Amino acid sequence: MNQKDLDRISKDLDNVFKDMDNVFKKLDADVDKVFKQMDDIIKRAESVPRKIQLGPWQKWFAWRPVTIKGRRIWLKSVYRRRINTYVDHDDWARYEYGDMFDILKDE
Repeated sequence: MNQKDLDRISKDLDNVFKDMDNVFKKLDADVDKVFKQMDDIIKRAESVPRKIQLGPWQKWFAWRPVTIKGRRIWLKSVYRRRINTYVDHDDWARYEYGDMFDILKDE
């Protein structure tokens, strides 16, 4: 390889690095734009009025597996309560399962 070839390769590498630098600058700008959009979405989601209503604990037979404190319980009597969540004129219910200690903790 002679000096002329080395100079050509050096120029090509310089051009490649300049192109990469431009790509990374554009990528940084795009990432910043996405993060700003995500912040706006989170702020709007936090401003949505929501209400959570807890029902009373009731004794219930676990005819299907349920999780209480990380353990799966099945075919035993446990306690559960209904949790209603109201968001923007829409509501849904879910159940929370517990044992006697959860009931005592809440009273």
